[in-house]
Amino acid sequence: MPDFYAGCVTECLSDTELLVMRRNGNEELVENIVPQETDYESVELGDVVKIEERPSYKDRAIDICSRNGFSSGNIPAVVEDVFDGTALVRTNNGLSTVTRVPGHVSAGETIAVSAAWTYHDRISESPPDIDDLLSESSTSDDDYEWRYDEEIPVTLDDIGGLDHVKRAVREQIIQPLDTENEDLSDTLDITLSRGLLFYGPAGTGKTRTAKAVTNHVDGDLFIVDGPELVSKYYGETERQIRDVFQEAEQAAETSGDPSIVFFDELDSMAPPRGQADETERRIVAQLLSELDGFDERGDIIVIGATNLVDEIDQAILRPGRFDTQLEFSKPEPEAREAILQISLGETPTADDVHLSAIAAETDKFTGADLAAVVEQAKYLALQDGTSSVRMEHLRISAARRKEEQT
Repeated sequence: MPDFYAGCVTECLSDTELLVMRRNGNEELVENIVPQETDYESVELGDVVKIEERPSYKDRAIDICSRNGFSSGNIPAVVEDVFDGTALVRTNNGLSTVTRVPGHVSAGETIAVSAAWTYHDRISESPPDIDDLLSESSTSDDDYEWRYDEEIPVTLDDIGGLDHVKRAVREQIIQPLDTENEDLSDTLDITLSRGLLFYGPAGTGKTRTAKAVTNHVDGDLFIVDGPELVSKYYGETERQIRDVFQEAEQAAETSGDPSIVFFDELDSMAPPRGQADETERRIVAQLLSELDGFDERGDIIVIGATNLVDEIDQAILRPGRFDTQLEFSKPEPEAREAILQISLGETPTADDVHLSAIAAETDKFTGADLAAVVEQAKYLALQDGTSSVRMEHLRISAARRKEEQT
């Protein structure tokens, strides 16, 4: 079965060849074999065409999907002047020209422009505010709630292992913000760490630690999931980034306590700009702007978490933005035993339970793996009709978890 993809025509090189732009921003040369008996007479600039992917030779356009360009790829532009079906427009990247402009379009209007720089639709009769520069076809009705209002039961004492992480958090955030240390902090002219980056494999406790920090610091927590934040709509992600910091700033001013903004999977929204497309570069630029605005924004602490620290733009990681970078590694035997004990909590255990033995048998397990082992052991105890977790329950659970990983 052949694979298909869509491309927006950026140039009609001849009757048999087209230059198309894919959604990822790549331009490709494809054959034009769109039959004449389609709904349209011929392929034109700005059309979205269906392309059959050919493994051994040139891909080929086989149908016309739309005359309007990619709906999610349209960008807003303010019309400066119109002449002979062409408009001079202003976008956030400067002045450009747009073709196939209808006669009813006038200077001063805001229009939607396709990826091929052709007219798509009229958005407004006048230039809108920058935050409103979203086309009607790409406006999202979702309401984003970043503030985390749920009760957080976990503290740093509830986290097994990660002693170097907990020590750094206490030294750089918790102790400087303790009201008992306020005078001494002023005397020593201590500058609060504005940004911490947690990095390491999945399941090693990065999100759990970020939540725990809030229980040691009076203030609001804002949790932002990177992949959820990144929007396909033009300008939407940048707007949301501004909104997050503005809400955090307002919360800090209202409460008098610092706000904590936690960006999970930071790599998804801040890739290296040398490898990024235009949209991703704008997102990185917006994030850099917000990170550099701390002095004006008041007390905001930013914590980022990533499994792929090498996939983050280096400008994000420089001192002054994320001052401290803390590695979350898979726990050693002593830390694994502590995690098992914390995960068991007040669950009754039989006399034959030796957590040190289970810790020794769970090499390369993450904290999340160990918590899953304990939960599975509880189910096994329930299945056996016993009121306590026995050693065999933990061993069976650990063996099953290890089998799942292979």
